Amino acid sequence: MPQSTAVPSAPSRRQGASVNLTEPRAARTHEALTTALFDLLRDHDLTEISISELCRTAGVHRTTFYGHFADIYAFAADAFARMLDELANVADDPSSFDESSPEAITAAYAESVRRELIHIREHRAAYRMMFSTRVDAGFRRELFQRLLRRASISVSIWQRHGVATGIDAATAAAYIAGGSVGVFEDWANSDDTDADARTSEIMATSPAWCAPLYQAHDAS
Repeated sequence: MPQSTAVPSAPSRRQGASVNLTEPRAARTHEALTTALFDLLRDHDLTEISISELCRTAGVHRTTFYGHFADIYAFAADAFARMLDELANVADDPSSFDESSPEAITAAYAESVRRELIHIREHRAAYRMMFSTRVDAGFRRELFQRLLRRASISVSIWQRHGVATGIDAATAAAYIAGGSVGVFEDWANSDDTDADARTSEIMATSPAWCAPLYQAHDAS
């Protein structure tokens, strides 16, 4: 069976979350709102933050907010998924790893996982809420689609280096992305604080093409 090598495009926006970040003004607005959200979360639960307070802190008009998002949870789902997506970045261009060893590539992937875990730990209460069914707001779907794109890139890099060439790339990427969502939810709902140990556990239980490479790098 021929393998699928296509890398999924960035996730399409949900209705009510149609901000186009390629447009400079929209990008600045989204950045201001995201910064304000995480600033407010230092002292408030997500349920305590009103759209008025968020917009006032960000210096953004409420009508601008409602032009893109239905409520605070829809925006938080977008902001949190986007943040984890950025932290998951290993490489947008697979060719950038052409001169790297598979072990180094896997170590870079492990570091991206560690960054994500640390971020979730620092905003654990908010992530617990986002993972709850009551205020899901499409968070899992948004996060999965973003992680799927990252995982597709990672698998394509491994396969360019002759690792896991006998597997279907699309299936592997979906496996990694879905598993990552589950792992992040478990981490958010736990009281564990050791991101390094959890990263090692994740890599050790990853599919066969990851674990041996990570163990080889860790032992060197």
